[in-house]
Amino acid sequence: MLTTLRFEDIVSNMNEYTFHMLGCGAIGSSAATQLARTGASKFCLYDMDKVEEHNIGVSYYTFNDIGKTKVDALDEHILSINPDARVYKFNEIFSEYYHQQDNDIVILGFDSMKSRMDAVEAICQGPTPLIMIDGRMGAEHYQQYVMKNPTVKKYSKVWYPDSEGDPEPCTAKATSYCASMSGSFIVNSIRKLITNQPYDKEFSFNFPTMMLAFKT
Repeated sequence: MLTTLRFEDIVSNMNEYTFHMLGCGAIGSSAATQLARTGASKFCLYDMDKVEEHNIGVSYYTFNDIGKTKVDALDEHILSINPDARVYKFNEIFSEYYHQQDNDIVILGFDSMKSRMDAVEAICQGPTPLIMIDGRMGAEHYQQYVMKNPTVKKYSKVWYPDSEGDPEPCTAKATSYCASMSGSFIVNSIRKLITNQPYDKEFSFNFPTMMLAFKT
């Protein structure tokens, strides 16, 4: 495939995995489109919302997408990058993980911590994914947690209720540059994992200080 020609010596097996995007907003749309550009061809998209005008400034949607469901709009963007992609869409509140195969990778991109825990509890009821990546985005701060063979017990160690999160006004919750960086961090972590390179289980990036902090 010529679209992956420039980096095929770095990663060439994205098409061997199924990517479950739990939430197709800023994080989900950024990660999904970047995965499609790196050769990913199997996606499951989960989101109940429609694209609204305020989504344009912080996600990968355009004015042409307004009024469409996010899963339909993101499906179109993925196929415009990789016409051979297979995309399964679930325009509903996430309640069931549709396990595809042993090479499933789940990406959590919900807005709330409660939605994250509800999703993890649903995911861990049956066959679990190979990898789960939880991306948490503010306007200028990004956190990421990577888990192989996730369990509720493992996830509980890095989870906290929404009431303990930093309160932010609605006009300081997201930026396009943090969203774009979130997708880059997620795809880079996946690249490391599937090519058997060392990876970071937990880290955060702060835009005002331009500091990348790791937790060992």
